[in-house]
Amino acid sequence: MISSKHWETRIVTGILRNALLAFGLLSTVAVNTASAQTRAARPAAVRSMENLSVDDAFVQARAAMASDNLARFEQLAPKASEHTLRTYVSYWSLRLRLAERRSEIGTRNDSAPPLAPGLDDEVRKFIADNPNTIVADLLRRDWILNLGRRNEWAAIETQYPLWVLQDDQQAHCYQHAAKAVRGEPMAAAARNLLAQSRDLGDACVSLIENLIRSGQFKRPEVFRQLLQTLEFNAPASIRRIASLANVDADRIEQAIAQPARALTQGGSREIELIALSRLARQDPSAAAERMSSSTLTGAERQFAWSQIAAAGMRKLEPEALQWTRETLGLSGDSNRGESNRSGAPAAKADSNALFSDETTVWLARAALRAQDWPLLSALVRRMSPSLQRDPTWIYWQARAHAAAGKREAAETLLKSIAGQYHFYGQLAAEDLGMLVTLPARAPSPSEAEMAEVDRNEGFARALEFYRLGLRNEGNREWNWQLRGMTDRQLLAAAEWACRRRILDRCVNTADRTQAEHDFHLRFISPFHEELKPFASDAGLDPAWIYGLIRQESRFLLDARSSVGASGLMQIMPATGRWIARKLGVSDFRTEQLNELPTNLRFGTFYLKSVYEDLDNSAVLASAAYNAGPNRSRNWRASLSAPVEGAIFAEIIPFHETRDYVKKVLSNATLYATLFSGQSQSLKQRLGTIVPKVATPSELP
Repeated sequence: MISSKHWETRIVTGILRNALLAFGLLSTVAVNTASAQTRAARPAAVRSMENLSVDDAFVQARAAMASDNLARFEQLAPKASEHTLRTYVSYWSLRLRLAERRSEIGTRNDSAPPLAPGLDDEVRKFIADNPNTIVADLLRRDWILNLGRRNEWAAIETQYPLWVLQDDQQAHCYQHAAKAVRGEPMAAAARNLLAQSRDLGDACVSLIENLIRSGQFKRPEVFRQLLQTLEFNAPASIRRIASLANVDADRIEQAIAQPARALTQGGSREIELIALSRLARQDPSAAAERMSSSTLTGAERQFAWSQIAAAGMRKLEPEALQWTRETLGLSGDSNRGESNRSGAPAAKADSNALFSDETTVWLARAALRAQDWPLLSALVRRMSPSLQRDPTWIYWQARAHAAAGKREAAETLLKSIAGQYHFYGQLAAEDLGMLVTLPARAPSPSEAEMAEVDRNEGFARALEFYRLGLRNEGNREWNWQLRGMTDRQLLAAAEWACRRRILDRCVNTADRTQAEHDFHLRFISPFHEELKPFASDAGLDPAWIYGLIRQESRFLLDARSSVGASGLMQIMPATGRWIARKLGVSDFRTEQLNELPTNLRFGTFYLKSVYEDLDNSAVLASAAYNAGPNRSRNWRASLSAPVEGAIFAEIIPFHETRDYVKKVLSNATLYATLFSGQSQSLKQRLGTIVPKVATPSELP
């Protein structure tokens, strides 16, 4: 029993407690109300920052930087700077502020306003504070570009030698422009740079202008530069260089946009060449007809024919070989290599020709398609020395020598690449009587070697970028760490990546070794148990599937291409829906393409479908997987006679697909060697491609 006194005490205490609680509650309500009023009074942008995680702020800051949105970036920067990768936020800030001057500077001939006070000093300090890092090197590149826009030539010459990556054409052009301003004679490197520039941009045009002012670029050099822009089909560069040659701007525009009409109105040689080159891209046959009334002579006429022939080969026109022979001034028709072996005149290399490697490779492919070996040999001889050393043209020159009975010359060339683990290295080995084999497996990395990788802060930064989904930045950090590594260090880094399931870095890093190799890292085969039943159901060689996946996604489960293809086998949404209908999957959603079982099931089904659709040719099916079955059918239909699979792969008109087919089938051969433990034949996989009339395929 509770006493009355005690009871009274409890009542009083309860009243006091309730009063205090009520007061506290009212105080809390008042505080919360005040806080809500304060938050409501804040700008929406500030409120949104409070709700962002540090990770989200960092990712969004990167997006703002990429879109040159300085205002949005500055809103995000304080929160993003709390991230462990905060150095990047500082770099992005400086990069944006340097790039901000671009719009203020205007055209390349304008004088540049001064930078915000102290910005150059901030850049210098950042670089000094972050030595030997990728961000410092990237900022130095951005600074060089900014200095070039400001015509700060002396500063460029100071900074350029310190720039490590050396991977930006515009920065290279500014460096050569700085030398031209100083009066230094034009180096061969500058000429080569201009010859290889697909789009000249402000920096390379600035270089040409400075070379003109210094008297090193005269009218013939400007004219030749114009022809190179025509080979690359770069309208912006065509306009700029033609204007430097004092060609009327309206006529330039007409020749670019309405080439057929421009040719009916006459004009300078520059206008005629621009119009003929542009017309050839649209309709090579129409351009060839125009040549009968052309006023061009000599090397200029040869250049026009070269553009018609190259355009014809890109479209796989049957007349491409005839136009190639017209380019080289050869009489007669040589649609088959036998005509040359029976005495038709062979082409000679012409070092004075105005067209470059960009065009020559297409003429060489026209000769290769026709198996006109003497013509092919002559065209390889007129390539630049660096291109002649490319394994592609070493191999085909060797084949041309063999066709001419020059066995010793052929074997010398084949032996120079036969030990290399790529498409043409494998073919060369087979031509010498050796099937594809693998090198001895290097010893596994030691614990000490693995510990060295663990200590690398750059790899840790790369992992953090991968966690955030910023793969490009992660790859850049990763690759920066690989500079100067020995084979042992590369193998350790590859093994470290594999253990952490960063499979693309595992493959790419192991691929860099020069003397010590581990093909179990170069050609990994994850998800083997998951893939096996799907490969078996489709009746496909797992080595081919792995060869394709290695090229498509480097084994990244969430890989997504710029056009929307998803997953390991990179399936497009529309293709996924078509496969789902064929397989009777009624509840299919495109997001499922990133799921391993769905991606493997759908990918192997589609690969089997294109394989059967294209007469069980791995070459045609691989091309179809990349470019679509109708393109593959059309390319086959363009043939006038059966060709080796290797020839067909080389004459594919799309660069991406040509490279893809060669790498997929080279990969497949190496995977088959790994899986079987026995030597394999790439040529057997390639087979022979026989012409066949193209009919529309029902496959997407």
